[in-house]
Amino acid sequence: MLTEVLTALEQGNFQQAEQLLAALSPEDPRVLLCRGQLYLKKERLEEAEADFRQLLRLNCGPKLTQMARCGLEKIEQIRQQQRQQAILETHAVVGVEQQGVLILEGVAAVEQRTILARLLATMFKIDPYTARLLIPSRGWRLIRTGNFAELTVYCQELKRQGFALFCVPFEALTAIPVLQVRYFAALDPQPRVVCTSSLSPEPVELTFAWSQVSQRVEGLLPIFEQVFDRDRQGKVTRKEQIQDHAQCCDLHLFEENQILRFYRGGYQFHQGIPLNQVATVISSDLDLDQNTSWVKWRQLSSLWQQHCGDRPVWQDFTSFAETALDFTELLSKIPPHINLFRREDSPWDAAFMLYSSLAFHRARSGSNR
Repeated sequence: MLTEVLTALEQGNFQQAEQLLAALSPEDPRVLLCRGQLYLKKERLEEAEADFRQLLRLNCGPKLTQMARCGLEKIEQIRQQQRQQAILETHAVVGVEQQGVLILEGVAAVEQRTILARLLATMFKIDPYTARLLIPSRGWRLIRTGNFAELTVYCQELKRQGFALFCVPFEALTAIPVLQVRYFAALDPQPRVVCTSSLSPEPVELTFAWSQVSQRVEGLLPIFEQVFDRDRQGKVTRKEQIQDHAQCCDLHLFEENQILRFYRGGYQFHQGIPLNQVATVISSDLDLDQNTSWVKWRQLSSLWQQHCGDRPVWQDFTSFAETALDFTELLSKIPPHINLFRREDSPWDAAFMLYSSLAFHRARSGSNR
């Protein structure tokens, strides 16, 4: 009967081949191979791939194994052709020159990570080990930059496989106005802040409502300093170490298409309303010097916790930045909108801007977190 199946496949009589296969034992490796070839001819690629991979796991001898591998190669050739066609069609919509970023969301299940690593390896033409390193168990990871049309096609294909990721054009990452808050001038009847921005270095006042805050993004920016150290031979060496962190918090106002940025080192605690009179005092801070910027920052952060603590908060910046720092060319093109006292510019500042912009785009587009 297998001979009849093969004859039906060669003649293109797929319905007859399917009927013949239904009468045979699916546990027979030869039946599995024929069924995979039938699915391949009908371009039911996921089902064909499942049969060929099952055949490889059964280890049924060199001949069947080689035929299964050939089937998998044909599947990838078809997928590559489909990708190229989809990219050409997407180019016609978004343009050829537009650049973007591809963000992968965490994959906790080990089995899913194995499947995704295989897909990434064939899609990006990298080795499986490198592909596995790209997959976060939680949070986000920037896995690719480049032509936005190509990234869009990759994103759509992986989404069809059940994975969570999103693609953002580069222009969207730098288009959101960022206002750096210097101090609160008033809280009643509505909060009023004094801000500066790259477009207007002169201080300007902005009045908003707490209800306009859609979400928050929080992160810690490391402050590096040059320190002296001695090696085992007693030789003095100079190296860079993290000496402190600057807390940052962005309030996203979707309807106004704005980001209000607060950060320790930029907020002028000695101006505006006294924070200790309007913020909830945290019990653990009672024994601390109330004039330190650390305590004052805690008072400041308690304000948005009081007034918009029920909104979503994005707090996985550090794990995201540790991998995003590898994309130095991308970060060099992103204005950080942070003016910390540093001896040298740090890519961490641009990484926070990237993370916040991605969160803005991700949530505003209506996608699930």
